[in-house]
Amino acid sequence: MADQSLNQTPNASDFNHVVESVVKAVLKVGQTQDLEEAIVIRDQLRRLPDMLLTEVLNQVMLNLVSIDPLLCRWFIVDVFLCDASPDGRADVAERINILLADLQSTQGTTPEKPL
Repeated sequence: MADQSLNQTPNASDFNHVVESVVKAVLKVGQTQDLEEAIVIRDQLRRLPDMLLTEVLNQVMLNLVSIDPLLCRWFIVDVFLCDASPDGRADVAERINILLADLQSTQGTTPEKPL
């Protein structure tokens, strides 16, 4: 994807690679919850065009919520949206809770408590 212009839409393979790379990076940072490293990931993501950023974050959330919901919430709400409005952060946190509830209902488990 490095040789593509920022204005071009990446192909599906490139898009999936970006999402997978972000998920792996967040999982690695999640082991230590190193805020400085998480901010580096956030800053790199913010270099993406807005439309692509939204799609990447949506896919990252879908992946992370099924792997580690607390890490998903920490990275998306507390790191990525640290400077967003409280209402915006609350909306995203609620969306993560809904994703988690949907995931648990399809797996036949019930959520213990919302994040």
